Amino acid sequence: MKISIKTDKGTFLKILKEADFNKKLKIFNRLDDLSETDRIKILLKILEDSSWYLREQATKELKQYGSKIVPRLRKLCSKGFWFTRAAACRTLGEIGDLDATETVLRLLSNDDNPTVVKEASTAIAKLFEKNGEQFLVRLEQINTEHRLDASALAILKDCLPEKKNQLDEIFGTNSK
Repeated sequence: MKISIKTDKGTFLKILKEADFNKKLKIFNRLDDLSETDRIKILLKILEDSSWYLREQATKELKQYGSKIVPRLRKLCSKGFWFTRAAACRTLGEIGDLDATETVLRLLSNDDNPTVVKEASTAIAKLFEKNGEQFLVRLEQINTEHRLDASALAILKDCLPEKKNQLDEIFGTNSK
């Protein structure tokens, strides 16, 4: 006898609270049955799940929604467990929206969890890769507004070694 699952947002959210990985995976595979708005809500909720596999799959799916989900991902970066912050940060890097730069920098400079810092480092590299010089312009704006410290510069140089000279210019330092 096959048990079917109702395909509505409420049922999906309820099942996501359970510990059964197979049920969660079944939900993930049925997301196409939902509206886009509900699908996004469920995928964002999956970023808070303890399963790394499900979070990675959610990141892949969320990437397609681009800039419209960046504000919600930025909120996830400032709350919850380390794995939620790491997954949200990874998703921001995959999307590559410059509005995520400040949030990713904050995680890179201030988060205590090494996995979050690693994901933030990767996200910084992806933001640069996807936006090129515009990313550096955004960094300059952030530095002007908030005056980033020397530790932020050192971290950015580690993430973007090929841009050390430009980063020195942005931060007004000279590393000769």
